[in-house]
Amino acid sequence: MRVPVGMVGAAMALSLVSVGAQVRAPYSEGAAGLIQKLERLTTTASAMHTGAHPDDEDSALIARLARGDHARVAYLSLNRGEGGQNVLGPEFYEALGVIRTEELLQARALDGGEQFFTRVVDFGYTVNMPETERKWGGREVPLADMVRVIRLYRPLVVASRFSGTDADGHGNHQLAGALTPLAVRAAADPSQFPDQLKEGLRPWQVKKLYVGMRFGPNQPQPPTLTLQTGILAPALGRTYAQIAAEGRSQHKTQEMGGAQLHGPQSTGLRLVESVVPRVAQEQSVFDGIDTSIPALATLAGLPAGSLQAHLATMAEAARESLDEVDVRRPSAILPVLARGLTVAREAHAAVAGLTAPDAAKAEARFLLDHEIRQYEDAIVHASGIHVEALVTSETIVPGGTVSGSTRVFVPEGLEASATLAPPALPANWTSTPLPEAPPFSGRGFMARFLREQPTQQISYTLTAAPDAALTQPYWLETSPKGDVFTWAQDGPRHTPFGPPVATSAVDLTMAGTSVRVTVPLQFRFIDPVRGELRRPLAVVPALAVQVSPGLDVVALSKAAVPQQVTVRVESQAPTAVSGDLLLDVPAGWTTTPARAPFSIAQAGQSASATFAVTPPAGIGAGRYVFTARADAGGRTYQQRLRTIAYPHIQTHRLYETARVDLRLVDVTVAPVTVGYIMGTGDEVPDGLKRLGVPVTLLTPNEVASGDLSRYDTIMVGVRASEVRPDFVANHERLLDYVRNGGTMIVQEQHEVYTQKKLTPFPAEIGSRVTDEAAPVTILAPTHPVFTTPNRITLDDFTDWRQERNAYGFATFDARYTPLLESHDPWDTEQKGGLVYAKLGKGHYVYSAYSWFRELPDGVPGAYRIVANLISLGAK
Repeated sequence: MRVPVGMVGAAMALSLVSVGAQVRAPYSEGAAGLIQKLERLTTTASAMHTGAHPDDEDSALIARLARGDHARVAYLSLNRGEGGQNVLGPEFYEALGVIRTEELLQARALDGGEQFFTRVVDFGYTVNMPETERKWGGREVPLADMVRVIRLYRPLVVASRFSGTDADGHGNHQLAGALTPLAVRAAADPSQFPDQLKEGLRPWQVKKLYVGMRFGPNQPQPPTLTLQTGILAPALGRTYAQIAAEGRSQHKTQEMGGAQLHGPQSTGLRLVESVVPRVAQEQSVFDGIDTSIPALATLAGLPAGSLQAHLATMAEAARESLDEVDVRRPSAILPVLARGLTVAREAHAAVAGLTAPDAAKAEARFLLDHEIRQYEDAIVHASGIHVEALVTSETIVPGGTVSGSTRVFVPEGLEASATLAPPALPANWTSTPLPEAPPFSGRGFMARFLREQPTQQISYTLTAAPDAALTQPYWLETSPKGDVFTWAQDGPRHTPFGPPVATSAVDLTMAGTSVRVTVPLQFRFIDPVRGELRRPLAVVPALAVQVSPGLDVVALSKAAVPQQVTVRVESQAPTAVSGDLLLDVPAGWTTTPARAPFSIAQAGQSASATFAVTPPAGIGAGRYVFTARADAGGRTYQQRLRTIAYPHIQTHRLYETARVDLRLVDVTVAPVTVGYIMGTGDEVPDGLKRLGVPVTLLTPNEVASGDLSRYDTIMVGVRASEVRPDFVANHERLLDYVRNGGTMIVQEQHEVYTQKKLTPFPAEIGSRVTDEAAPVTILAPTHPVFTTPNRITLDDFTDWRQERNAYGFATFDARYTPLLESHDPWDTEQKGGLVYAKLGKGHYVYSAYSWFRELPDGVPGAYRIVANLISLGAK
């Protein structure tokens, strides 16, 4: 039976051909890494931790289980965190999900765990589990995916981060906690999700289920197990809690950096279900389960005495390797490891001849597959042999070429041989041998002094298929259905990213045994500041089309004025390319010119053309979409390339149709000038500019000593009180600006804003309206915010995205005037989302309404309300 990619064996494949996290994990390298691998040879322990989002996980638990108990450990996150905030930059939604997926990989590289996901989308904050179920189409999709991952990974123990109660807070948390025990039970039941069994998966009975105790008093009972995570691991030089804190600090978009505490630390768990006898005063999650190598056959369900001699020899080899390893000469234990590997392979082959149920045989093979892989990893690590496959470019276009070499470096004095073969390539790709290796030392003055001499290597030129698929996050290849991603049935599922474009395998022979090492093809380059960096080979389009503006909001009164749209085409083609740029518009619209010829001489260059777009007479308010394209060489290119790159993650590329989303809106704005104090990074200034408003981004010097009276209105960006010390230090100066007749609009801030008493009058932050469709009541309909220059009605609150507001005033002084009331269906009334105060001659507004989400989405009502807010400053 054919098993789709991402099913059986995918858990092992993650470690076999991973392109690697950007952060390097010292705990997996050198002597420390070898000791870890040898310890893992002694156990069949495995565990899975479940949660809702990236950064929900109990990182100390993962580190303790993976690096202390030497178990296989995975974290299953229901979603990728698309609905979170981003302190690093402007990426939200799908792009943020890519970054946060990478951040989880960085954390797992440190704490030693693996990573899985379900298909559901993080739609934003909610305290309501029913809303979560409604957004995700019920429980079926996340539950099915959780069951699939459990059946795939087959953990002995599952530990839920959440309890499934209101105490979990976030509605996603509640549902993750509620689904985990259901998934554990369903995974063992062959009548549940039978299609998974047709895919090649088998039912799996988890032995023990725990619930975490770390998110406040989420259970009335005390923990039944307290795991010590502050224990120093001598081989690692760190405690598990410190490793966890280092890993958790990789969640940089969410500001999760934390202290790496010394001394006693712990994490609590409560045992809620067990199919093995319970142990009083547990010391480990594996108490009551024999995870020793000799017990592997019993664990798999084989008859007593099965594989007894094989397993005893494997256990002896594991103990001997640990006892005899000399980290100054680790290759000395290769004969011992080779003996263990040989016997593990013999045990695997012997399973077929056993008189035992097929399910038990399959389980034994599954466990032995992992033991074999672990022995192979330990052998390669102890040998010091390094295998890599480098290519001369980070990218390749369909039909294009790239040169590369597979290289083996064998330490001096080690008796070993290697058999190299051309890379494994996608369908219709070809490989041609090269007589000499291309240079890989990088560019610049020092490159001439960098020389490497592999022990063995083969070189080749790769030619991509003319229809080679572009490299992109697999879950974004097709549009989601509501808040659920759609995955190809024959493609990757549940894993952080898809497999590498191409891999290279090398068969190593040493100490009388052979091991195959598979590595991804990578591009190595030298950053003058950061040093050596590596990127996986990626397929990109020969031409990428960019269009500006991607979103435009135009006042209906100016609709007849031709709109200027610039289309730029960027080439990665290896040869010169020429063609035409076009802008496809709705019926009745016209473009001048109708088409624009372009010619690009080489890769890395671009060409552009500007089109004047004129609507038909009498055009009304609404949404109008223009699609840009480049016609060249008999092909049409319409994809916009968006690169996601930060120093702490691998680079990724997202693709979408190159288009202009034009919104004609019945909006007017007063002639005002705006100064903007940027916070964590948002696109609100761009939204103001779309309204034709002059916007100046205020520097710290301008905030501290500039002439603020030049601005009719000053707008403060999201979370500026946390990332702009100049805003905090000069808040009294800014309030004086208001007292002297200015207008200041402060957008969403966290609790620190009121805790530092930066408001003109007392207030406390703490309200939130998570339902973007929550009814709104205009409390002061005659206030200028709702009358001038635009008459605001309830229609202006339709088609919002993700949420109404966040971090509004929960309590506030009577000198504030609440302007709007809105609350979630399950909550009490909230009037602190938009408040106004007259301060001296000027106007102060605190707005928790999510303009930073609504303006980039082109929500017409948001533009009309913001236009009124900034117009308060009109003289």
